[in-house]
Amino acid sequence: MAVRPEHSPGRLPRSECAIERCRWCAREGSACRFCAGTGTWSAERPLADGGVVEWTAVQEPCRMCAGTGKEHNPPGEPPEAPLRRPGPAGC
Repeated sequence: MAVRPEHSPGRLPRSECAIERCRWCAREGSACRFCAGTGTWSAERPLADGGVVEWTAVQEPCRMCAGTGKEHNPPGEPPEAPLRRPGPAGC
């Protein structure tokens, strides 16, 4: 599986994920249900401070859609569905 170089994290949502010819990135469809199509995800990260754990808010690219905002592997899709778009013969 070929992977493209990392995309710039400053530009979200990304146009495509890192998988070449990803069939989820190529299709029009629903927004990612985890980030609501924004490509970013708000989370909390633990921070230990002298034995006390505090939680700090962070913004990061959505890991479920790779920051694209497009639903990858939506519910109801058959598990045997190919992960790559059909390409020219021999690819």
